[in-house]
Amino acid sequence: MASVTVNGVNLYYEVHGPADAPVLLFTHGAGWDHQQWEPQVAAFSATYRTIVWDVRGHGQSSCPLGPMNPDDFSRDLIALLDHLGVARAVLIGLSMGGHISLRAAVQYPERVAGLILMGTPVTSAYNWIKRLRLAFWKRSLRRLLMEIVDMSLQGLSFIAYGRSIRKFSMDKLAQMHARALSTLVPENADYFYRVTAQHPKERWERIWHVVSRMELLEGLPHVACPTLVLEGEGDWMMRRQHHFICEYIPGSERKMVCRAGHATSLDNPEEVNQYLTEFLTTKPLDF
Repeated sequence: MASVTVNGVNLYYEVHGPADAPVLLFTHGAGWDHQQWEPQVAAFSATYRTIVWDVRGHGQSSCPLGPMNPDDFSRDLIALLDHLGVARAVLIGLSMGGHISLRAAVQYPERVAGLILMGTPVTSAYNWIKRLRLAFWKRSLRRLLMEIVDMSLQGLSFIAYGRSIRKFSMDKLAQMHARALSTLVPENADYFYRVTAQHPKERWERIWHVVSRMELLEGLPHVACPTLVLEGEGDWMMRRQHHFICEYIPGSERKMVCRAGHATSLDNPEEVNQYLTEFLTTKPLDF
């Protein structure tokens, strides 16, 4: 358990496992913290140098004043690797953490040996014109219809949640999160309530502002490392996002995780860990 000040923010992190082992860096989802990865730390820290951290504005890390942007998060990730003397690592992330990991692979490819992404958005901005133009360019009616449905569902859900943030207290929002994220594994409800309720309302609004505007679609073809996408079978909101990742990242793979929703790594850690082990032991990862 330690912390380091980089880029004007104090980042909390933990390092487990042998100091000379290949490095796995886990990044949590929006509003959550490093404890999300406890099942993976327990499974992999015997053979890998396993790093978990709290993204700025989350957990035990500080939250500087002013607006956040996705580049802040990826710069923090690389600065943490620099502080720990890590040249290359496999980056593993869920939701916002997946986007941060993916952004790091686009912006700092020399630092990323591999990517494992779960519930990862790549185009949280609506980008109606750009996405519809691409469907027209590909002359695909099916893709055009899928884009319209996807963007309509995404837009409605974002609008509804944005209104909820303005209307409800953090306690009410925490109850909503806990209920929605623990439908498959009820014992996870306490974690999701606790980790959400600890955020002041102003900070939560800032986090939502940045994660609802993450955009990386055009950067996907630049990802050159082995990439695995794990999708909870109940995580329907991320299905199209994962389709983009696998369509545009050469050689990427997509696996479905049974009995899992958006909180994939906590809903079914056993199956997630099996897929992680397979990826780590069979792919040409240049640590």
